[in-house]
Amino acid sequence: MEEDQHQIRHAYLEEYEGASLVASQAYQCLEVIYPPGLWPSVQKMISDAAQLKGGGELLIAITHEGISGLVVYHAPNSYKSEHLPHSWASLTILAVLPQYRRRGIGSKLIQTCLNIAKTDKTEVFGVLLNVQMTAAKTVFEGKGFVKNGYSRMISGQKHDQYCLTL
Repeated sequence: MEEDQHQIRHAYLEEYEGASLVASQAYQCLEVIYPPGLWPSVQKMISDAAQLKGGGELLIAITHEGISGLVVYHAPNSYKSEHLPHSWASLTILAVLPQYRRRGIGSKLIQTCLNIAKTDKTEVFGVLLNVQMTAAKTVFEGKGFVKNGYSRMISGQKHDQYCLTL
């Protein structure tokens, strides 16, 4: 596999811990936006989600060097979110290591989730985005997601809901 080739696939159980570390590293740049003392609990939430403690399917982008990115997909009616309708498919974590960003990996991970959602016969795919994550917003909007007016404060940060009708 060439350096820039990233295979997207479901993670093996023994890869969950490594994926959790990748998620923590990928989100580390956001530490400065959280109030002092809150980052450790946010980091634990990210790690728990990447290890599927809230359910879902862990998909990874992998190269010969290891895991470069990941996403946690939730099928419709499988994730009890207070922020998204249960009938929607959704994702809770999208993470790409800094050295692999701007190579289309996040877009490929999202597209894989959309493809799975279509086979799950869901009508709507939803996601909550931290308003600070402008690069992620651009990727989701490029895939046709639209902000639907729903916003929530989570861990002291504003998150907007985006959805895509499939």
